[in-house]
Amino acid sequence: MVPEQLAKECYMADLPIVIALGVGIALGIVIHILIMKGRKPVYLVVSAEVRNEEALEPYRQQAVPLAEAAGLEILGSGEIELMEGNWDHFPALTLEKFDSKAALHKFWYSPEYQQAKKLREGHLDVQFIVAVEGV
Repeated sequence: MVPEQLAKECYMADLPIVIALGVGIALGIVIHILIMKGRKPVYLVVSAEVRNEEALEPYRQQAVPLAEAAGLEILGSGEIELMEGNWDHFPALTLEKFDSKAALHKFWYSPEYQQAKKLREGHLDVQFIVAVEGV
């Protein structure tokens, strides 16, 4: 067998594997894009005031790792600037971002976080915590 024929036979034998590999990679990319498109971030707006910073530390030690596992990202925190209307809440807000509504719910309603929330009682005044889905 001449070298050219041998090369052609090897190429033809491997061609289905190469095609299958290429199709698999392309399909994986498409599935990843579709999953990420359907996963909208969720934002929490928190109006709360700390009563006792030191006593709140055990809550933070338990709650923060749980929230971070759900994708917690603190986007802003501090005094608000009222641009229009009336404001009868605490003068500061915290804006938090989570990976998705499902991730937020898994964290928020978990037995671990429900237990951690008890540690903030009497040390944190919460006026409201609202969630809104991103676009």
